[in-house]
Amino acid sequence: MTSQRNEEPVLRTSQDGVTTLRLNRPHRRNALDAATVDLLRAGFAEAAQRGDAAVVLTGGEQFFSSGGDVASMAGADAGVFAPAARLAKIHDLINSMVGADQLVIAAVERYAIGASWGIVLACDLVVAAEDAYFLAPFAARGMTADAGTGFHLPRRLGHQRAAAHLYLGERLSAAGALEAGLITETSPSGQATARALELAARLANGPKQSNAITKSLLNHDRAGLAQFLRGERAAMALAGHGPDAREGQTAFLERREPHFS
Repeated sequence: MTSQRNEEPVLRTSQDGVTTLRLNRPHRRNALDAATVDLLRAGFAEAAQRGDAAVVLTGGEQFFSSGGDVASMAGADAGVFAPAARLAKIHDLINSMVGADQLVIAAVERYAIGASWGIVLACDLVVAAEDAYFLAPFAARGMTADAGTGFHLPRRLGHQRAAAHLYLGERLSAAGALEAGLITETSPSGQATARALELAARLANGPKQSNAITKSLLNHDRAGLAQFLRGERAAMALAGHGPDAREGQTAFLERREPHFS
């Protein structure tokens, strides 16, 4: 079993064929900055090197993640490619998750917002607390959808239901996500990680190689994901450089409603 210091932004442990990656930035509601994404990517690489059967991705018992760390993002004046460079790290993470032989299980407490919802959508199995919700607030921040949410949501929800989330920022409850087939199951509040670890233990004791092959077959519906993410980076470079992004980021940091031109 391996473990890391509690002050690190991602706690990585491995035991009995299961890697657990726990987001550990409670002071930022587990917001995803560059260092956090890099550590998640390293955790998946280590799981692959060990040949683990499953990876559990969790934010702990309080919340999953509030999404991208706006305070750490480059501003609209930092150059046209600055927003896309940040997003490239998240895309590397998502591609590694989808392409891994390990089955990835997300454990979602309270909420998964923005880019963190995109990461959850890339997982193979998802356990969400009964009172959890999902949210894509990109439009309210003057940004285009990122982390593959614009790829996954229309394919799973249909165009109109996806539009309600991507344009209007409507919340999706855990019950609604279960009904729509976006998550595997719900759990009582505070028990999503424990349940995800139970599922991971079953996978570790199961047919690891054939499960990896099945994953590759199931992921044929994501055949265009890598190409979509390349286009998403270009879209982020354009949207992230404009006045809407500047106002959206400023309003978020000042905790007020944005006033778009």
